[in-house]
Amino acid sequence: MTMQEHVREVQLGLRMATQSFRARPQRVGWLVGSGRSGTTWLSSLLNADKTMREVFEPVHKLHAPLMSRSHEHPYFRAGSTPEAWKKWQSDVFEGRYITRRTDRDNVGKNPAGARKLLVKDVFACGMIAANLDAHPEIAPALIMRHPIAVALSKRAHANWLWTWSPESFLEQPQWVEDHLAMHVDVLEQVSREGSVLEKLVAVWAILQRSALRSAPPEAMPILHYESTVLDPWTSVSALAEHPAWKGILTAKKRQVCAAAKKVSFVSKSTDAKAVLNSARWMTEVTPKERTACECVLEKMGMAGWHDDKGLPMPGVIQAWREAQSPPLT
Repeated sequence: MTMQEHVREVQLGLRMATQSFRARPQRVGWLVGSGRSGTTWLSSLLNADKTMREVFEPVHKLHAPLMSRSHEHPYFRAGSTPEAWKKWQSDVFEGRYITRRTDRDNVGKNPAGARKLLVKDVFACGMIAANLDAHPEIAPALIMRHPIAVALSKRAHANWLWTWSPESFLEQPQWVEDHLAMHVDVLEQVSREGSVLEKLVAVWAILQRSALRSAPPEAMPILHYESTVLDPWTSVSALAEHPAWKGILTAKKRQVCAAAKKVSFVSKSTDAKAVLNSARWMTEVTPKERTACECVLEKMGMAGWHDDKGLPMPGVIQAWREAQSPPLT
């Protein structure tokens, strides 16, 4: 261990020993979505002025005690969260929960006693309705990236913790009843016969569908990865002006644009310019694979959310949200 690493460990240990004594944050932002959607990179843009403590994926099967006997993506209805889980999530959103993983990127950058908190989690889409019911003061946002780009990136990081098949969600009765009942046949078929990419696209569809049906559009905006790559400041400033997020995001344009040029510290790529090409995934998928994945989305009623260039179609997504039954919250 280098001297710098040793100092960092000491600083992190001090944070862990003292975090529970710090004042609770005044404002909390909560980013949810699918893994490999750019959530870590986007967090760095939202916190480009380093005024927030960032909490990295508290709901992680390998790092949270309550997750040891749970699915990678747990599901709870509003008002039905077990007491132990409710206490744990309260600790998260009130700034008391800390592990070496949650604060691994804070030391030396983000203040331990910040009065604003930014929680980023790619395993919590099934907890949106329950957490917003228990903590209505939270400002949530869904991070969305093209489903095939997400699937390809997960496949490239095969040694990470991913849910590889829709089967895991079908094993949770309440998740099926609330969000998946009309698509069980499709999801079962994909689980049995689908390719790795088809299964991962189906997982993406489940997470997006469930997330968008768990909070009304006015309460949970969408932050699109592709749009942010093309124009970081416009995306960040639009979120900053959202009623739920007002006062949380305070980074200036120059800070956001500077942060956008840096590749996420968890990115596999070593090319600093790679992050600026949000459509590079198109060269990594065959036409046959792409057609098969798009067929899964069509069967799930989620076709056309991105155009042929991989860019999001907000109007189509908004129409889908409006066509759904009222959110569960």
